[in-house]
Order: sequence, then structure tokens, then C-alpha cells
Amino acid sequence: MAFLLALIQAQIARNEADLRLMKRIIGRDQRAFAELYDRYTSVIYTMVLRMVKSTAEAEDLVQEIFVQIWKKAHLFAESKGSVYTWVMTMARRKAIDKVRSQDYVNRGDSVDDDERPLDIPDAAFEANPLIATVSREYEELMRSSLVAISADQRSIIELSYYDGYTQAQIAERLQLPLGTVKTRMRQGLIKLRDSLKGRLE
Repeated sequence: MAFLLALIQAQIARNEADLRLMKRIIGRDQRAFAELYDRYTSVIYTMVLRMVKSTAEAEDLVQEIFVQIWKKAHLFAESKGSVYTWVMTMARRKAIDKVRSQDYVNRGDSVDDDERPLDIPDAAFEANPLIATVSREYEELMRSSLVAISADQRSIIELSYYDGYTQAQIAERLQLPLGTVKTRMRQGLIKLRDSLKGRLE
């Protein structure tokens, strides 16, 4: 129970920290870019490697992806989602372009999206195998427990936990005061904790 709630709260904090980094990167802060690189190198490499199936090509692609992130940082729109989603979507598209390149066609590799798993992994899961294992076991329990809270509280928690939105982005998306979002999330987490407590003991 506490583990799941900690994951939600950690994701909120991670999203907000990422947003602060991205704002500095847009201002051409190289230290912020280096920190973002350290945060996302592993998860991007893992996803890219699954697609291109070559360590050398995956390593080259990771470098190209971060160059693209640096060059296109000014295109990031906070209102459209989290930094994580933006970065991983850019990486995914770059990898797809590689898979569809002439070299891959000549080698006989499939370029059909339906034949390749292209799910974007969660950064926290990929960074810690223990978190990945435990979290997946409790994912269904988490979803079923969400029915115990109000629709207003549930929508805010789902936007944060599953879609990667910060509290400020949720407030804008739902056209609610930020204070209302924070209150509903806090109350929802308390109810979620109570709902999960008996089921995990």
C-alpha cells in the first residue's frame, strides 16, 4: 500500500523536477541538459535497443536523440504533457525512423509497427528492477482500488499516475484552481490508502 502511494508521489515529484530542468534547458543551460541526460539515458537506451536490436546502433541513436532534444527543447509544450512523455515520444519516433530506413529494409527486418512492441516504459520502473516487479504485481490492485474514491479524485490521480501530468498541468487541463487539484489529490490518496490497507494486510 505505502509502496504504491510512494510511487504516485514520487512520479509527481519527478514530473515537476523534469519540468524545472526543461525550462533551464530551453534557456540553454548545459548543466540542466547533462542532468536530464543522466536521468533518461538508461530508459531511452533500453527502449531503442528493443527496437533496433543492435547495441552499437542503439548507442548511436541515443546520442542522436539527445542532440535532437537539445535542439528542439524550445518546442516542448508543458500544456501537452510531461517532459518524460515528450522525451520518450521523440526517442520512439527516432527509433522508428531507423527501423524503417533502407538499411533495415535491405536486411529483411520488419518495418511493420504492429510486429514490434513499441510501448513506452516508465522511467521509474526501468531504473529499478525491484520496483518494476512489485509494481506490476500490484498494478491491477491499484486500478481496482481507484473505484473506492470519487470520480473527481480518481481522474486527478489517474492523470498524474498513468499519464504523467504535474499538478499544475492537471489544473490547466481540468480548468480547476491548483489548490483544488492539490486538495483532491491529497484526499484521494488518503482514501486510496484506506482502501488498500485491508487488502494488503
